[in-house]
Amino acid sequence: MPKENAGKITSMTTIKEIAKLAGVSRSTVSRVLNNDENVSDQTRVKVQTIINKTGYQPSPVARSLISGRTHVLGLVVPMIVSSLFRDPFFSILAQGISSACTLNNYTLMLWLIEPHSEQRIYDNILNNRLIDGLIVSSSKIGDRLIERLIEKKTPLVQVGRNDCPGVSSVDADNIHGAMQAVKHLVSIGRRQIATITGQMELYSGVDRLAGYKRGLVESSLPILDERIAFGNFTEESGYNQTKLLLAKSKFDGLFVASDTMAFSAIQALQEAGLRVPEDVAVVGFDDIPAAAHNHIPLTTVRQPIQKMGSIAAQTLIDQLEQKDTSTARRIILPTELVIRDSTKKSAFSNHYAPDQVQTTT
Repeated sequence: MPKENAGKITSMTTIKEIAKLAGVSRSTVSRVLNNDENVSDQTRVKVQTIINKTGYQPSPVARSLISGRTHVLGLVVPMIVSSLFRDPFFSILAQGISSACTLNNYTLMLWLIEPHSEQRIYDNILNNRLIDGLIVSSSKIGDRLIERLIEKKTPLVQVGRNDCPGVSSVDADNIHGAMQAVKHLVSIGRRQIATITGQMELYSGVDRLAGYKRGLVESSLPILDERIAFGNFTEESGYNQTKLLLAKSKFDGLFVASDTMAFSAIQALQEAGLRVPEDVAVVGFDDIPAAAHNHIPLTTVRQPIQKMGSIAAQTLIDQLEQKDTSTARRIILPTELVIRDSTKKSAFSNHYAPDQVQTTT
């Protein structure tokens, strides 16, 4: 390298040139770049000084070939693109994952599982060499992808409950949160409490229905099939299942397994000439940002969505960095009941009353 260029940053600098200037082999430079302990302090200082003077930046591709790591995490979301951007849950979750990736110098890659191309995308994920590990959100019960990832020994963390041995998971306390929603409705005098479930292929749907039933039992209220409608977490199902409930039962309280469904449930109730909360009090689940700003602010069970994402990412990174070599972690985060106008007796006379928050125990 010409003397006049010494100390200048140049994209043309190579490991070979660094090695020549430092008087060492290329393999020694590689070991310094990868913080290999088998390099003397004197040699490390000499090589690092040349690197600093030249402004050398190793190619990410070259480094991944040497280390076998890409510092890329994958997020698998099992829903079509249109649904992804209509449901704030996944965007909030992705924010938490992305924040943890940024703090740890990782990049995030997103995989959307669309029903018509599910198998092809699964094959792409399984054969992909660009990622170090995967975070799988809201996978279906018994999902074959999880089994295949385990078979390939792919580093993996799930958002949502799972029964897979050896796989870490992060979830909210869905059962307790649903129980708290039902008991709140009972506390304000409601005795005929219906529910619209989430998708029953997901543990979150199963657990929130279980919490609804347990809340009724512990309140000495009957569990009636005609007061249970099966939704799938979409706006359409919230609206349609509310219409179905109205046609087959009478109820004065309604627990809906997601805020997105709860908004359309309120619309269906109002179209039927019912007042919220006077005739039917409504509780949702999630506490997405729109819950506080709905035309009738929604009482809901708050789950720490962004925190779930950041913990899931950090758990996976700890596995990859071998900071956590213990058995699989099962992390259950507490929920909070946020009380707003959709269950307040004074909703319309005191519309701007502050939210009330009750934490699960």
